[in-house]
Amino acid sequence: MDMTRENQMLNNQVSKAVRLAIAFGAASTAAFSASSFAAEEEGVEKVERIEVTGSRIKRTDIEGANPVVVIDRASLDNSGQLSVADVLNRSTFNSFGSIQPSSGSTAQSQATVNLRGLGSSRTLVLINGKKMPGSPVMGGGAADLNTIPFAAVERIEVMGDGASAVYGSDAIAGVVNIILRKDFEGVQVQGRMGTPSRDGGGDESSFSIITGLKSENSNLVFSYEHDERDIIFARDRWFSRATDDGSGTFAGTTGQSWYGRNILDMQTFEFNPMITGQDCSQYGDSFAYHNDAPDFPADDGCHYDYTAVAADAASTKRDSVFVNFDYDINDDLIFNFRSLHSRNESFGRFAPAAGWFTFPIALAEDTEKGLMAVNEGDRGYYRFNNVGTSRDTWQVSNMADWSASLNGMGEVFDWHVDAHYNRYEMNEWGQGYVHRPSVENAIIDGWDPRDPDQSAYATQLANIAANSNRRSGSTLREVTAGVSFNELATLPAGELGLYVGASYRETDYFDQAEAQNEAKNIIGTAGGSAAGDRTESAVFAEMLIPVVDTLELNLAARYDDYSDVGSSFVPKVSLKYQPFDELVLRAAWGEGFRAPTLEDLYKAPQESASSAKDVVVCTSAGTSRSDCRTQQHTTYFIGTDSLKPEESESVSFGMVYNITDNIDMSVDYYDIEITNQVSSLSTQDVFDLELAGLLGDPEDPNDNAAGYDQVSVDRGGNPTGRSLLVTAPMANIPGFSTDGLDFKLNAVFDLGGAGLLRSKFAWSEVLSYEEPDIIGYPNVDKIGRAGLPERRISWGLTWDIEAHMLNVNWNHIASTAEETEDANDEGTKFKAVGELSSYNIIDINYTYATPWNLDLTLGVNNLADKDPVLNSELDYDDTLYSQVGRLYYAGFKFKF
Repeated sequence: MDMTRENQMLNNQVSKAVRLAIAFGAASTAAFSASSFAAEEEGVEKVERIEVTGSRIKRTDIEGANPVVVIDRASLDNSGQLSVADVLNRSTFNSFGSIQPSSGSTAQSQATVNLRGLGSSRTLVLINGKKMPGSPVMGGGAADLNTIPFAAVERIEVMGDGASAVYGSDAIAGVVNIILRKDFEGVQVQGRMGTPSRDGGGDESSFSIITGLKSENSNLVFSYEHDERDIIFARDRWFSRATDDGSGTFAGTTGQSWYGRNILDMQTFEFNPMITGQDCSQYGDSFAYHNDAPDFPADDGCHYDYTAVAADAASTKRDSVFVNFDYDINDDLIFNFRSLHSRNESFGRFAPAAGWFTFPIALAEDTEKGLMAVNEGDRGYYRFNNVGTSRDTWQVSNMADWSASLNGMGEVFDWHVDAHYNRYEMNEWGQGYVHRPSVENAIIDGWDPRDPDQSAYATQLANIAANSNRRSGSTLREVTAGVSFNELATLPAGELGLYVGASYRETDYFDQAEAQNEAKNIIGTAGGSAAGDRTESAVFAEMLIPVVDTLELNLAARYDDYSDVGSSFVPKVSLKYQPFDELVLRAAWGEGFRAPTLEDLYKAPQESASSAKDVVVCTSAGTSRSDCRTQQHTTYFIGTDSLKPEESESVSFGMVYNITDNIDMSVDYYDIEITNQVSSLSTQDVFDLELAGLLGDPEDPNDNAAGYDQVSVDRGGNPTGRSLLVTAPMANIPGFSTDGLDFKLNAVFDLGGAGLLRSKFAWSEVLSYEEPDIIGYPNVDKIGRAGLPERRISWGLTWDIEAHMLNVNWNHIASTAEETEDANDEGTKFKAVGELSSYNIIDINYTYATPWNLDLTLGVNNLADKDPVLNSELDYDDTLYSQVGRLYYAGFKFKF
């Protein structure tokens, strides 16, 4: 149906709802289905029902009891961003930031959204109302937004309330429903190129073409999109380069690593450099000598500047093809087929392989070369820049997502049957790694890792070089069916609505490392694998009850049964009260759940050099927690097959007020509590559990306190000795809670001959975020600490006059504390100290619509060239702040 019919005059009740919706973003005319509103041939108005995210019951009134924000196509274009992930990352409901492509992990190509700061795994992402499976690259816990073509998106609907009773697992924080285009005619070609004002990477480009064909009873939409983003190296930004304050201590540096050229004496547990005389520069320009005072003043070493080689942001190259086909079989039956294929290539660069190995033989002191003596059994903490100047990782991800559905409409009820198939595969190739057993053999064969001149050992070094390859994948097969009785019964206040449905889903998952990685024989990679499968069956129902003319009650319930983690029943109750057309009051209560991912259950040991404070060693030495030095500790992270689903309870209430025909506002409050939280214990958690006496015999992890099986710390038989290996499994821990407010104020001003001015203002305030400072202790409010800003604000202004459009967008992230320090003598409570500045970014773009259907755009993101917010050690949170700096871009859009 063409847009002229869709835009015909609505009745008074619906037009009021539309004005409410447009102004604060609950919905918009762009959110309507193609046949949402139409005039019959005789001119009599006919209002049909639509489905809004958060409910499966179609209704005539757009605004329901759930707070839903719509980002329409115009807002996407005006944002100046390159991808869906970029847009959502800057939104106010992405409270504490989300994963963006970064070099340094397997997830280097991935991007997520994190509603309410509850974690990406607790945000359900839908494509056209169907669940988007979690990426196997991230263990199946969160959807990868980088598989979604930006040009193919019609709008994004964001529901900031729990919805497990409607959609099932993962919808604890809310739902992001990405609606792809299905009603497009003609051909549109679009392109863009951008470059930062700073030298050193970050260039971006994109190209897309979308075309649509329509006939009397069918329509077809096709799109292709390609975009690229260049790598950014740590050395290319002043704040990510290594620093040294000249004090000669390791504490006075940033960007330095203990994995350089060092020996750990396994008798005294003291570190020393492999060379005497403190002249570490003999190993190369990236090596420097430091003492480890004040934490371990007996330790000194040759440290390595990893920022000289490593990248911060990975390069990405994405291609996607999207097809949507609708066919009206008859007046009462519609067939839909949707296909989305996405390919994502990425490249990341890490510093040369770093790790430890055991000296199989003693090596005597060499006074001529100044080499330290080594005992048999000592460990080398080594940077293998003599094997490879870097570790390079290439990834290629391919996703195929298909869905087909039949939608029937009858006099008594409507029905649908949907089939959904998704397959995601990732292949990773890495080079520059080291085979640990071969290192020990090479030493026996004559290789001396202490020697600054490695040119004589070419054969041995070639023999220890290794690659690190892995494959990840998942497959989802799902069938869903439902029946909707839009007018089940006529009550005095209106029609009773009922929806009942059922679904069956099969999921397979694997993350397979090479055999040598699996055996933990490769230095410089985490290794480890995981695999599993599950089936899920669900039944769900929803009822809409018009209690009186101004009060609407919505009831929803869902029962899910899993083949591996049991079952769950969750209800939800919501109310909408509309005393007059301009005002809507709403409230909701509901329960939610999140099933552990297959990786959570079955992950094999993955090795990591994780940063933490060894509070056991510090306490035994009389050092307070705040003075205890953060160090890297070898840690194995593993799955736990006895995990149970986590549960949640949420409450929300709010109002929407149409102040005038041109100004509208909304205020919503939310409160979410999560219990039985599924969590990956950190290295710090393990040390804290050990200090609390909850870990028993380190040789028998089953001797631990209940719920902490498999947790252990190997200290070489010395209860207060240096940690040699930490084992940190997945666990169910008590949980956390948060509450906050969302405020929106939108307006449209007619400036007469000066054009039209639109304003969209959003303010999200996190009132509390409560979780323990130390695992096992009571919850405390952490809001305002580093990484947990209490406030995000966005304000967009659009000035539209004839062929000219100017967009200005301001994004604000509140200041936070820099760190915490002890608030009691026991070191079990902390207080925030210091202050990190707020983050204010202004984006601006101008578009000129030429007379030839060609739009030309010039823009600048981060107009003031703001750096990310840095702490005293020049670290920053890359989920909240960008390292790109000011970005200039130019683009075009041509439609014919």
